[in-house]
Amino acid sequence: MLAMTVVQRAFGFFRGILFCRLMDDASVGQWAMAFGFITMITPIMLMGMPGSLPRFVEHYRSRGHLNAFVRRLAIGTIVCALVFLAALFGAPDWFGWLIFLQPQNRALVHAVGIGVLSIIVYYFVNELVSALRQVRIVSSMQFIQSVGFTLLGVTWLSIGGGLTGLVLVFAVATLLAIIPGMITLARGWRGLPVSGSPLNTSKMWRRILPYAGALWVMNLLANLFELSDRYMILHLTAGGESIGQAAVGQYHSGRIIPVLLMSLATMISGVLLPYLAADWEAGQKQAVRTRLRETLFAISALFTLGAAVALWIAPTLFTTLLQDRYQAGLTLMPMAFTFCIWAALATIAQNYLWVTEQGKWAGLALAIGLAANLALNAFLLPRWGLHGAVVATLCSHGIVLLGIWVALWACGFRLDQSTCFITLWPACLVAGPWVAIVSVIAVLVVSQDARQIIARWSHDPRLRRLCGSGSC
Repeated sequence: MLAMTVVQRAFGFFRGILFCRLMDDASVGQWAMAFGFITMITPIMLMGMPGSLPRFVEHYRSRGHLNAFVRRLAIGTIVCALVFLAALFGAPDWFGWLIFLQPQNRALVHAVGIGVLSIIVYYFVNELVSALRQVRIVSSMQFIQSVGFTLLGVTWLSIGGGLTGLVLVFAVATLLAIIPGMITLARGWRGLPVSGSPLNTSKMWRRILPYAGALWVMNLLANLFELSDRYMILHLTAGGESIGQAAVGQYHSGRIIPVLLMSLATMISGVLLPYLAADWEAGQKQAVRTRLRETLFAISALFTLGAAVALWIAPTLFTTLLQDRYQAGLTLMPMAFTFCIWAALATIAQNYLWVTEQGKWAGLALAIGLAANLALNAFLLPRWGLHGAVVATLCSHGIVLLGIWVALWACGFRLDQSTCFITLWPACLVAGPWVAIVSVIAVLVVSQDARQIIARWSHDPRLRRLCGSGSC
């Protein structure tokens, strides 16, 4: 899984670089808006139903009701998808204005609708396979989607293809990626335990709907939060649609490397949740807290060090690979790394809230962060331009992470000295890569909490077996 993930992220990085080379900054901005809308709207309009699979699959599988449970969620997902597609194809001009500030581009809007449909299928299969803890299959699906889209997308642009075709190529690559998951489900489904009593549908929905509702609110807020800065850059930048799209393109270029950390954290979070849920169902609540704390500590340290190295080599990359066309993106990259790592930590940390079925607190933290993001962008964008949008996004991500820490504390998760290190390490990147590197190394050497975490990891028998030696 690790090997495939590294290759997949490398392909994603070079895909972003090549897209920036093969398109002008306005077209890059349009692609960023199209891709952002597809990934934003899918979990929102599905009402959180597929997202509840990782939490409840083990519950219903052990009771012999998994087949009925999945079938009911699939029917609900299909209904939601049909309603959305009817709205999109019925009002393409409005969606064209919302996404691209171009109401007349109906072909591009229809392509986006097809992209949304492909992501719906992929999302449901991916969540189900992940919930069954088939980690290697999930990694294979993500690998095929990323690598396939890179190869097909770069080929399409190289032969002179346009943005509409690029969105359709994305849909094709996404549908191809579900094949390993479907094969695995088809092979394993016949061997599932089956209960002699039927599933109580009303009882199922009474338990699922509060969780799915909280997840839906969280997805709505998270995706609005993720895209709000780009929408405000597009709609509030003076000079018309071309200037706004170019500004989004510059912003996108500065996030090419940082968002790799966010996507990696999303994958880690998805893999981690079913295991935390299984431990929680088994009554091992302290093990859940310990595992999550140590994971966050390791993620913050490794991501900060990786970001520092990336900042060190970024000027060379932007000068050579991007032909020195995206200097505004290079300037904003330290702050982009900081808020992307904060977002990654929040994504992983909120797993504790979902395991304890207290996801409403994650939604509250995101709501406060979204309100702050909108207010700060509205104030800073007209005054500082693109730099103001980045400062606003940085501050709002810090607010969200602080809200997640408060929520975890309220739900019984003990905050300690390591929480401060986890939070402050990414912020050191704003002062420069060497400051961040020194701060991480100093804490690992001096802090007693850090030494205890490293000692526990080095004596973990699972890690020793994985390393194939007496200790790691």
